[in-house]
Amino acid sequence: MRKTLVSVLTAMALATSATAQSYDLYYVMPGPAGRLGVDVGIISSDVGSIVDASLVPVMVKVSVSDQIEVGARASLGVLQDGAEDLSTVEVGAKYGLLEATALTATYLVPTGDAHDPGLSVGVMHTFASGDMMINNWLQASFLDGYTDDGVNFSLLVEPTMIFGDQLAVYLDILANTNTDDIGDNLAIDLAPNVDIMINDMAVINAGVILGIAGDAKADELGLVVTLLVGF
Repeated sequence: MRKTLVSVLTAMALATSATAQSYDLYYVMPGPAGRLGVDVGIISSDVGSIVDASLVPVMVKVSVSDQIEVGARASLGVLQDGAEDLSTVEVGAKYGLLEATALTATYLVPTGDAHDPGLSVGVMHTFASGDMMINNWLQASFLDGYTDDGVNFSLLVEPTMIFGDQLAVYLDILANTNTDDIGDNLAIDLAPNVDIMINDMAVINAGVILGIAGDAKADELGLVVTLLVGF
């Protein structure tokens, strides 16, 4: 699974769509050197309209050292009405400061549906709370590709429980807003998801996204399903 692939995929492990302004679909720390990861999935904003309200992300990343990871993500709009087949491309990197802390940066390439560049920077940190691990990822996004005005801020808080060798459960809390109008742009969503380990190299992650508060919260029940493979 994503977190238990610590020894298989990377050092420590959704999008969930919480990472919509990052090249990586999930909260995963960089390392060890030489580790390669490939993710392919589907992210739907409306579980009732998967065939015309979904993006297909394809992500590749590699740890060039124990501290540095680089990666790229292409989001395909083949299942999204009005989107280009190659909707967006994001490239970026992570730098591990400590075992449980890393800095992140992502650049949105002007291509497809992204007519302007975007830049996102962030910090990741994990701490233990009883039997749970709590992953936290704060990101700030700039430039017209990510925001027309102000600065976007997004926060992922991800309590994690691991059950045996085959299953991990995450209760992602996603908060997003913009400095131009914090109240009108506030979205607080809940994204419970699970990892099911197929073998030592592959994990299936599946979850839903529910809007719980704020004017910009998710309007419909969303769905995320991803195959994660590590080499």
